Amino acid sequence: MKRFTDFAFAIVIYSVFVTAPAQAYLDSATINIILQAVTGVFASALLFGKVYWARFTGFFRRGRTSAPASGDNQKA
Repeated sequence: MKRFTDFAFAIVIYSVFVTAPAQAYLDSATINIILQAVTGVFASALLFGKVYWARFTGFFRRGRTSAPASGDNQKA
């Protein structure tokens, strides 16, 4: 496993420092699409976390019975 991580690290270092610069242009529409994708991923991650956090905490709350409040058990 050590040889694989060393090899992967060498590939990453080579890719970052040895590649030639690209002659590319990013116009405003491309940047807008990238920002929309990043925002969508962020919103999806937050929603996923909210839903599954509620399921996770709800799993532990279902078995508990709480004592009724002082005014709840009085008849009208």
